[in-house]
Amino acid sequence: MLKGIDISHHQRGIDLGAIDVDFVICKATEGNGYTDEMCDTFYQKAKSLGKKLGVYHFARPDLGNSPEAEADWFVKETLGYHKEAMLILDWESGNLQDTVWARKWLDRVYSKTGVRPVIYMSASVMRSANWGDVVAGDYGLWVANYGSNNGTAQEEVFNRYPLKYWNFYALWQYTSKGRLNGYNGNLDLNYFSGDGTAWDKYAGGSPSSSKPSNPVETKSTDELAREVIAGKYGNGEDRKNALGSRYDEVQARVNEILGTNKVEYYVVQKNDNLTKIANKYGTTVNQLVAWNNISNPNLIYAGQKLRVR
Repeated sequence: MLKGIDISHHQRGIDLGAIDVDFVICKATEGNGYTDEMCDTFYQKAKSLGKKLGVYHFARPDLGNSPEAEADWFVKETLGYHKEAMLILDWESGNLQDTVWARKWLDRVYSKTGVRPVIYMSASVMRSANWGDVVAGDYGLWVANYGSNNGTAQEEVFNRYPLKYWNFYALWQYTSKGRLNGYNGNLDLNYFSGDGTAWDKYAGGSPSSSKPSNPVETKSTDELAREVIAGKYGNGEDRKNALGSRYDEVQARVNEILGTNKVEYYVVQKNDNLTKIANKYGTTVNQLVAWNNISNPNLIYAGQKLRVR
């Protein structure tokens, strides 16, 4: 895993030589006609320091620009960086549900450079829009999902807000308020889910071969079933999206473990709580909450009838 920053002219004065990072992503363009005046200065300095490189385009569909026009502008202004820098679409302005616009931009850049760009978005946009077509195009994800200023809560953050459509993220922006020696201000801090070789493949145009192992594909059925029971993959469509082609086999094992083919109910007694009930019937609090549509796991009452199997 590599650590890095993304910067624009707003970070003018940053001392890249003093910043302890593995990669630097620079804002290159915005809309159809704007180029960040600090992009090449930052880029060349980071390159001289041996950092991995990326450049991004801030999309402005809200201005009525076509995706093709904005893609052409980005390609023109980043000609000297192709095949050595990761190319990125920054998707955070305008109608963020318009995945067709985003796919057209990504396709256009790919057709002109031979490099499949990565798309950046917030976790909420990633989960609310239908990104199936973008994923089908093999375009990677850079997700902004804030949960910890130092990145230590990575697993917790993604357990609470699991990925949707994508099976993994290429990059994770975990804070916009990071602090590093070399700059007296807040910085966007990120992790890349791979090593330097994987980064080079994204930049060179062959990200598929650089994908980290997908845990859903490599874990045993029993291990995935236990994680499902613990609530890791959510319910309904969220679980189906997370488990992908392994959903049926894993869900069958979950049903077998929990004995869901035999429905059983329990009447809550005085001084009961969900933890006590879950332990008694060999299930979990999360499963009890899901079966019984409980809004507050800390609030159950004597006489309440709960499904426990």
